[in-house]
Amino acid sequence: MITSKRLVRGAFESANLPRLPFVPWIFTHAARLEQVPVRRTYFDPTQYTKCLQNAQKLYGYDGIAGGFDSSLEMEICGRPVNWRGDYEVPTVSPNPGFDLSRLKDINVESAAKTGRFATVIESLRRINKVSGSNLALTAVVTGPLTLAAGLTGRDPLKELAERPEEAMEAIQYTAGLLLKVVQVYCQLELDIIAVVERVLPVLPPEILSRLRPVFQPIIGMVRFYNAFSVLLPGESSPGNISNLLDLGFDGIVATGIDIDTWNKLRSGRSCTLGKAVPARLLNSGMKELKSYLDSNLLMKAVPGVFLTTDWEVPPETPPDNIHLVMNMLSRQSSP
Repeated sequence: MITSKRLVRGAFESANLPRLPFVPWIFTHAARLEQVPVRRTYFDPTQYTKCLQNAQKLYGYDGIAGGFDSSLEMEICGRPVNWRGDYEVPTVSPNPGFDLSRLKDINVESAAKTGRFATVIESLRRINKVSGSNLALTAVVTGPLTLAAGLTGRDPLKELAERPEEAMEAIQYTAGLLLKVVQVYCQLELDIIAVVERVLPVLPPEILSRLRPVFQPIIGMVRFYNAFSVLLPGESSPGNISNLLDLGFDGIVATGIDIDTWNKLRSGRSCTLGKAVPARLLNSGMKELKSYLDSNLLMKAVPGVFLTTDWEVPPETPPDNIHLVMNMLSRQSSP
């Protein structure tokens, strides 16, 4: 029987698969299932690991994401976090005077041995040891534009339009730090590194083309470690996906795009489609979700496609809704 890990990696290798692999971005939902506040999990690697493992065992999806929390990288950069509700990740208050050039001096390897980042790394290491041969493992990292904006409070679109040279220098500093973060994750022998950048779909093509060299070292690092890079842009459309393809990621998560449209947009470029179920629909009524899945879920697996969510699964999502997705996927592999 083919393993979940083989299903996921096969999707990126355009293999013929018995069904679509499903890799949802589940983190705070896992903590809520265990009724353990997110803050407590971060200071207990055993509890953190248990939350992620038990959520996957409950639903049977094909890949575990190590977390979904942009404050993690900001904390590595030295910013204090502000805790909120029990099942919410913390926020970081921006500092307009933050000196991004300081990032080049941060020792990320040391940061991976202390604090919350160490909990994430230790958890992924444990899960990999127990389930890594059968399950795909994923790390989710904040993209360089989003990180720069979170640290300084500046609008990257406005900065790139009005002060392009300064903006690019700032982004290069955050990209350099994230390259070190990605390397720490890759050393754990993960399968996917997902980069979260919601601002990219609204950038004009001329700015996106300038950003390609920013992402290429990260993408190259991921490939060196035999993993796959995935861009998670949040909302997107056929009108801007073509421009995002030029960045060179191994996969892009998108909603509302059918296979024929995707293949036309790719124009022969090698990129896997992360066909996404909107996270808001997972948290809606079952009737509405089923209607969407009936209309948008492929009747059979297609090479070069995996199923995912366009954003993190909300913590309050009804478990029956995720079971519904898995049940519909299981029918693909039925004779």
